[in-house]
Amino acid sequence: MIRTGYILFFIFIFHAITGFAQDTTGGIVLENLTHQPVIGASVTLSETKNVVAITDMNGRFTAKNINGKTIRISYIGFKPLVAKATKDATYYLVEDTNALAEVVVTAQESRGLASASTIGKKAMEHLQPSTFSDLLELLPGGRSADPSLNSPNSIRLREVSSNSGANYATSSLGTSFVIDGAPVSNNANMQYMKGAWDTPVTNRDFTNKGIDMRTISTDDIEKVEIVRGIPSVEYGDLTTGLVKIERRRGGNNLSARLKADMSSKLFYLAKGFEFGKRWTLNLSADYLDANRDPRNSLERYSRVTFSARSGATWTKKNYTLKWTNNFDYGGSFDGEKLDPDLNKGKIDTYKSKYNRFAFNTALNVAFKHKLWLKSISATFSSSYQHDVISRTRLVQLSQMTPAVTTTEEGEYNVPILPYTYYGTQDVDGKPLNIFARLNGKLQIPSTIIANTLLVGASWTLDKNYGDGQKFDPLHPPYTGISVRQRKLSTIPAMNTLAVYAEEQLRIPIARHTFELNGGIRASQMLNLPTSYTMHGHWYFDPRMNLGWSFPQFKIGKWTTNVRIQGGVGQHTKNPTMEYLYPDPRYLDIVQLSYYHPNNNYRVINVRTFVTDATNKALKPARNLKWEFGTDINIAGNNLSVTYFKENMTSGFRGNTVYQPYTFKQYDTSGIDPNSITAAPDVATLPFTMVQELFGRNEYTNGSQTLKRGIEYTFATRRIPSLHTRLTVNGAWFRTVYRNSQVVAYRPSAVINNKQIQYVGLYRDNDGLKNEMANTNFTFDTDIPKLRLGFSLSAQCLWFSSAQRLPLSNEPDQYISPDGTIHDWQKEYANDTYLRFLVRNHSAVEYIKYTVPFSMNLNLKVTKKLLNDRLNVAMFCNKILDYTPDYEQNGIKIRRSVRPYFGLEVNAKL
Repeated sequence: MIRTGYILFFIFIFHAITGFAQDTTGGIVLENLTHQPVIGASVTLSETKNVVAITDMNGRFTAKNINGKTIRISYIGFKPLVAKATKDATYYLVEDTNALAEVVVTAQESRGLASASTIGKKAMEHLQPSTFSDLLELLPGGRSADPSLNSPNSIRLREVSSNSGANYATSSLGTSFVIDGAPVSNNANMQYMKGAWDTPVTNRDFTNKGIDMRTISTDDIEKVEIVRGIPSVEYGDLTTGLVKIERRRGGNNLSARLKADMSSKLFYLAKGFEFGKRWTLNLSADYLDANRDPRNSLERYSRVTFSARSGATWTKKNYTLKWTNNFDYGGSFDGEKLDPDLNKGKIDTYKSKYNRFAFNTALNVAFKHKLWLKSISATFSSSYQHDVISRTRLVQLSQMTPAVTTTEEGEYNVPILPYTYYGTQDVDGKPLNIFARLNGKLQIPSTIIANTLLVGASWTLDKNYGDGQKFDPLHPPYTGISVRQRKLSTIPAMNTLAVYAEEQLRIPIARHTFELNGGIRASQMLNLPTSYTMHGHWYFDPRMNLGWSFPQFKIGKWTTNVRIQGGVGQHTKNPTMEYLYPDPRYLDIVQLSYYHPNNNYRVINVRTFVTDATNKALKPARNLKWEFGTDINIAGNNLSVTYFKENMTSGFRGNTVYQPYTFKQYDTSGIDPNSITAAPDVATLPFTMVQELFGRNEYTNGSQTLKRGIEYTFATRRIPSLHTRLTVNGAWFRTVYRNSQVVAYRPSAVINNKQIQYVGLYRDNDGLKNEMANTNFTFDTDIPKLRLGFSLSAQCLWFSSAQRLPLSNEPDQYISPDGTIHDWQKEYANDTYLRFLVRNHSAVEYIKYTVPFSMNLNLKVTKKLLNDRLNVAMFCNKILDYTPDYEQNGIKIRRSVRPYFGLEVNAKL
């Protein structure tokens, strides 16, 4: 009875709402290309020329007594549409390429409920980017920066600084890139060189750091949407944000782009084909060559991409069928070597090659009539990479060093490395990714309530078929670190299954509009060993965005629309292959190192320990996000403000774990070097048993990243008399990084020729608070008669600060040499050995360092020639600047910047 009552109540409310609007005719006005709502469009009755309605924040309008009559819908930047008014109709406005307002050279805040920025083709052409990294300056909180193409570029959304270290890289790892509906996976990336400590290698390592944005060309992009808020549950395996890239389709132009700036050169060529009204084909290729210092030709980065994209559309009476196919190749090549003439003839080189082949096909069936089934879509994509890193360096040793090759525990006499040699090490990776998704959209047929129920499922496979680390163990490039070879192909494949459902509602209530996008996503990693905590476990991500649009009103003669919106959601990022299946840890302890002038009498004996470094209790990283904001549009001038908070408490990080190891120390004092005729035999040597603590790395969920901030964007209408628009955007960000895991620390102090044998366990460690505020003022002018456009941007950084959080001087516990954990007592601070566990952190370390105000002035100019078939553009960042010196703790800090400029030519034939 109770359930029946609920059903009757729902039906009553549904019909009450339906009856409320029976005297009116409603509709929605959308952009033809993007299907985004057109806000503020005028609806005019043709016979009287009177404006009968203005579209609201959702593109909707209602008017009385217009059903069946001819109406005219118009908005600046779009061609007017004349049509018969029908109830609950959808009207599509086509952009007017000759309209003044069509030129938008900045990012625009998305009209959806989640906070997101949309960057169109015109904005990218005006910005003149070389890689995707350049686009980030258009986001709230973004600022132009000189390209850094000699090292991977990772994305950090809503963060003060990108230099927070590898232990807080989950933010970039948890940002999902989706290109033409298919996610780009880096979960099986194992391209790191074990044992390497030098900057040519470590600065280029982006394992477990997400996507390298240098590899993404921007020339084919038609539109990109960067979702900073709560995305749809359709998108998963993310914690921080979503980047949706849509590439150009159709057209018949032959396009070329040539760009040169202070550190790079880029060439792009593309051709479009249209075969009738059904088939399209787009071919494109680009080449980027860059080096940090043009005077140094021995360090450079290059990128080669090729893309073939086809599309077909069949329009039938009852449905429209779209089929798209993509084939892409991306090559990324990085290299550095020392000049032999300056390095006394020594060889020192680093090379990396990333070759990615990808295929994507998608099929979508959209039904025209108001049926329960709205559309069905299916996507399948796969990518295969062959990645190789090569390092060659001269190794010069000053003492006998073991060459360890064993992979089993035990005691071994091992070969001795030469004192001087060249060592070469390769890393061979062959990641394979397969992705499949099936979506269905359902709706309750209604002329009043706009509703869509999305249901779907996706499956992802990641596998690496590479050979892994490849080197000669008798001539390794890095010594002193226990490294072994393991084929990556022996690591199990990662399989992830996800199912999701999401309801989208738009309900008119009186003259208000209520919007709801809410759903839940459930995901599970399949085929994990049963000993893993994640085995058989479903992780649920509920997400919801709400919006309330107030009735349209006027301030004086200005039409005003106001909407408030907010959202909250859980986001989950599964561990990568490196986190789930790390290499075994090898500890090689030298028990005997006997030197003799005769090479044949020298001997090194080691005790090898093998430890499984897998943390079977590892869980996904999870981020709880919420935000609240408002959009206000007054006569076409739009203000968007959002306050947000994100708290990810289970980010991935490495943690040092100590345990005791027992081994022998052989005594060679009884050997007479002048009388021996062979190398000493360990079986005949006296020894003592020694127990010592050694640490190893283990991956855990110990990193917390807490973000708070305010983002804002204000964009005016273009002032006709000046042909100019003003856009003001900026942000205040506060980011706190903390480690929730106990940190182990072994003092380096030496007593009686032996390092301290105790390890302290500290609760408070590794905390940092960063803060900043900035505002960008952009004046962009477009003069159609002169075919000239230019923009001047004043980028103001009001302040930035960094402060280390307090550290604990005394441990909570400590580990004794036998591996036993003891609670710390105050009196231990006076113990002969334990006193070294008391750290000497002072208040000076926690001083807040603040960088005061600075401003850069950036100029960009574009000029169209030859009937718009030739476009010449230039930019100069920091053409003027204000970066005054300042004092910090009595020290004067001098600042300086240098302009960065470039020129490009675009041609269309």
